[in-house]
Amino acid sequence: MDYVIQVTDLVKSFGKETVLHHINMNFAPGKIHGIIGRNGSGKTMLMKCICGFIPVTSGKVTVFGCLLYTSDAA
Repeated sequence: MDYVIQVTDLVKSFGKETVLHHINMNFAPGKIHGIIGRNGSGKTMLMKCICGFIPVTSGKVTVFGCLLYTSDAA
């Protein structure tokens, strides 16, 4: 299946603190998706990484089949 957005093994760290830990998500076309969680759980940070506003520490984001961002850093 082709996905509109694919997030593969996404990690975001600030210094020694990791705020997103190996996130894997796929968003299918024609579907309504929601991301829920408690305050401070990383929902907004995930969306900022998907949109490319904040670079990820490692992982890959693909939008409409185009590689938006990738990083193989440890």
